[in-house]
Amino acid sequence: MRTWVLLSAVLWCLTGVRCPRSTLFNTKGFIYGKTGQPGKIYVKLHQNSPVLICMDFKLSKKEIVDPTYLWIGPNEKTLTGNNRINITKTGQLMVKDFLEPLSGLYTCTLSYKTVKAETQEEKTVKKRYDFMVFAYREPDYSYQMAVRFTTKSCIGRYNDVFFRVLKKILDNLMSDLSCHVIEPSYKCHSVEIPEHGLIHELFIAFQVNPFAPGWKGACNGSVDCEDITNRNILQVRISWQEIE
Repeated sequence: MRTWVLLSAVLWCLTGVRCPRSTLFNTKGFIYGKTGQPGKIYVKLHQNSPVLICMDFKLSKKEIVDPTYLWIGPNEKTLTGNNRINITKTGQLMVKDFLEPLSGLYTCTLSYKTVKAETQEEKTVKKRYDFMVFAYREPDYSYQMAVRFTTKSCIGRYNDVFFRVLKKILDNLMSDLSCHVIEPSYKCHSVEIPEHGLIHELFIAFQVNPFAPGWKGACNGSVDCEDITNRNILQVRISWQEIE
């Protein structure tokens, strides 16, 4: 049986909250519309959405005559301002305290007029902008881990087998805390060590996440469950530090 030797200690890193992500043009928290295929926007649960603007960036730099704005939500009903939905007179939409049921297609129709200077002839123009908005869940705390193991060779399937077995073992160790490994990866490198010659090492990296399957069962009815998930991920850190 191949022998594996742990070469380096675990490296722990605290990750912060990411900003809302979008495939649309974004400037200073304002997301402009785009005609055609809807852009995707991701909003962390219980955070406010970025401001969605009912026009494209190019049009926003022009004079608009008699603009009107009509927003339609994921339930295909007209949106009006309330304690959760904020719509300004200039057609800007923001959703407060974003929840999973609020995910879906948000559509805005902009109507405005063009006026010919010579004849004062008016023409109504309509443009539609679609925004696909999704809620996503991200822990307050997660941990990046990096470890190195020696191996006899970088060729063959043994390294891949070991990598899968290691992930399974780590998931089992954390299962009682509803945590699991995500984004695992590894590469094999040849490393020359003074007085030891050339050896082969596996550079393994992964992240510990507190949202393993069934994690909601530990929430005891809590809405966001942040206190419990934060406690679980910190407990994983403490437990593994005791093993080192």
